[in-house]
Amino acid sequence: MPPLREDDPRSVGGYRLESRIGAGGMGVVYLGRSVSGRVVAVKVVHTRYADNAEFRARFRQEIAAARRVSGAFTAPVVDADPDAERPWMATTFVPGRTLAERVAESGPLDWPALRRLGTELAEALREIHRAEVVHRDLKPSNVLLEGEGDDGVVRVIDFGISRAASSDVRTQTGMVMGSPPFMAPEQFSRPREVGPAVDVFSLGAVLVYAATGRSPFEAENAYLAAYNTVHSEPELGELPEPLRPLVSHCLAKEPADRPTSGEVLDALAGLPEALTDGGPGEEPSRLPVTVLTGAPAPQSTKAGQTGQGPRRKRRWITLAAVAFIAVTGTASAALLGIAPASTVDEVDRADPQAAPRGSAPPGWKPWHKTLEPDEDDPIPIGPACTPDALGVFCSSPQIALMRMSPATGHVDWSKPMSKKEVNSFSGGEPVVHDGVVYVNSADRSEGVDAFDGRTGERLWHLDGPVGEFAYLSGVLLVRLDPLGPSDTARYAAYEPRTGEELWRRELAAASPSPFYEGPEGTLYADLRGGSGGIARLDARTGRTLGDVTAPKGDLWLATVHDGTAYYARWENDTGVSAAFFIQDLGSGKTRRIDFPWSVEPEAPPLVHGDTMYIFDYGNETLLALDLKRGKPLWTSSRELRVFSEPAIHDGRLYVNMPDTSILALDPRTGKEIGRTTPSFDTAGRSFEELTPSSMPPLLVGGVLYGVSEPGIFSVADVSD
Repeated sequence: MPPLREDDPRSVGGYRLESRIGAGGMGVVYLGRSVSGRVVAVKVVHTRYADNAEFRARFRQEIAAARRVSGAFTAPVVDADPDAERPWMATTFVPGRTLAERVAESGPLDWPALRRLGTELAEALREIHRAEVVHRDLKPSNVLLEGEGDDGVVRVIDFGISRAASSDVRTQTGMVMGSPPFMAPEQFSRPREVGPAVDVFSLGAVLVYAATGRSPFEAENAYLAAYNTVHSEPELGELPEPLRPLVSHCLAKEPADRPTSGEVLDALAGLPEALTDGGPGEEPSRLPVTVLTGAPAPQSTKAGQTGQGPRRKRRWITLAAVAFIAVTGTASAALLGIAPASTVDEVDRADPQAAPRGSAPPGWKPWHKTLEPDEDDPIPIGPACTPDALGVFCSSPQIALMRMSPATGHVDWSKPMSKKEVNSFSGGEPVVHDGVVYVNSADRSEGVDAFDGRTGERLWHLDGPVGEFAYLSGVLLVRLDPLGPSDTARYAAYEPRTGEELWRRELAAASPSPFYEGPEGTLYADLRGGSGGIARLDARTGRTLGDVTAPKGDLWLATVHDGTAYYARWENDTGVSAAFFIQDLGSGKTRRIDFPWSVEPEAPPLVHGDTMYIFDYGNETLLALDLKRGKPLWTSSRELRVFSEPAIHDGRLYVNMPDTSILALDPRTGKEIGRTTPSFDTAGRSFEELTPSSMPPLLVGGVLYGVSEPGIFSVADVSD
């Protein structure tokens, strides 16, 4: 066993700790010894969770569940203190190895060992369920084989996410508790409704693993394994024939179609103790017919929860995400949609592999600037910055706009903000397009100023207050009315460089930001909640060209790309989604994509070709979905912790990391291509203290620009 680490406690609750047994998501398990010499396993909750009321309640629940089911096939609780500074629980120490270790070291089990394993696991589950407890995380690493060889007693351990029928602790919406690929489908789609049937499903998956060395829903990562569990039939591999009918029914998609743990035990008891050779014409052993009577064949079910609660006001209502377009390596433009309507249309539409890589600006060296003033730059950079080929443009309560050199990070020029007193700074990131920068006006009237990005000359001004503004389809769109609860609002379009008003209209729409970029000089307007659906407008005249009826339900129009609308379905009032609806805005036809579990997008997804990339803020992962097949391609691991919206440049997918490095991924596989060195020292700051960035990395001429909570930085692109 691994020795104790320097920061590990030496004793807990009167038990002397001697070594580490293992560590999990909730805590660390130690080998401990009582004063009398009794050996125990002591589980201690991680320090970071000790002050979390939910985790403390969950740990109390684990202790109660473990005490209720202590028996021949579990590790009895010896002592516990859920109210300690670091809650802990001591159980009888069971020497042995887990089923996962056994299979990894010695390969799949033979028939006698497999039959015994199944019988003892089924008996353990029967006793657990009789105590009105659902384990919910039965997997090979939670199955302990006591003693040597395959003849030892089976013990079911770790009731960390178990739940008693009378428990008051409920799974949060969007929180997936368990371990793909041994979880049941309903643990992804209906986590609050799980019952004993989930353990039976896991038992079936564990038996397949024990017999073949693989889960029946094996995949490259947890997300794909979850998708396979919900949508695909199990791969049983070389599972012995006598077990196949029983295991198939344990793995039924619908809980009602699975046998109970007691029925599984009866069926296993009726199997032969030894397999026949199965010669020509010889029938293999079959299950008793009574076990299968009335159980229909397993049917696939779709994930996703209903819920038509009111639209949740998301963070992007006031801080819209920015998407970038890389243009032939020498110029770029930042496109900011009126939040939440910022789009990722036309991102890298040309062949990404053919795009030239360009070169760094003359005299460029890696640089970084903190958001706070320092000795070199007494002017505070401020919280809102947009990188561009011309430089990095920032605004703050003190500075209306400044440009930092892309080569050095030094301030080239700045425009002061009026000294007029206001309650707060309401400006967002500067909008940059074709050399013009649009920001909240320097007179603090909450209007719009347009500056020449090269010289800093103000080109035109629009009096405020206005709601929001964005460059879309060749015009600057401005909401003329302040943001706030209203069924209607006035919008106007302006010539980007001169400020000439092109048109204005009053629209009836539920969305505070209804516009999206369309093809060939058109706009899409989300008029749901008013008198229409999704309308197509001429961007230069504002004239309506046509419309389609939007799908019904509590849907957020997340983005529009290449004439296709992508809607996320909110689950109640949670801001998480388990399904996307995809609508052709020409024909109005709609189809649906379901996710195995709920994701929490905080900004519009990135659509590139036939793939959608979604940054899940809740789990800090990046999901890639095949839009043609309606299936996931890959997901980043939760241990990786993606920390920004993604961007595609030169055939690579780029994201920020918590340590302020930039990660490059293969868009087709999610495999890491490389990463830059961190630009800031984040030592001593936990991930929880940092905030993911809404600004994706920008690649210009072989140089990457990133915006993170510590500041702004410029680094060389990841080498091949």
